[in-house]
Amino acid sequence: MTTQHRQSIASGKPYLVVAPAAGVDSSLDAFLGDAEFSIDSGGEPLVIRGHGITHGELVRFHEKDSVGGKDVRVWHITERSGGYVAESQAAF
Repeated sequence: MTTQHRQSIASGKPYLVVAPAAGVDSSLDAFLGDAEFSIDSGGEPLVIRGHGITHGELVRFHEKDSVGGKDVRVWHITERSGGYVAESQAAF
């Protein structure tokens, strides 16, 4: 039996985006629609894939599982100090 190892992500903790979506201008628009980006999670960069929509002053990004496309978690992406920060949001 194969196990999938997912890195632990803390809800509400800001993670620095280290590689925004390629091929798009450097704005929050890079995270809209189907996109991917990487965050600094304290080890190797973690790739996040999914779909983003505008939600006021931020992008609400629905991370999808690479197998089956199921929702994994929701991220809020904001611009801070010339870069981007992604925060996982708990959904209760």
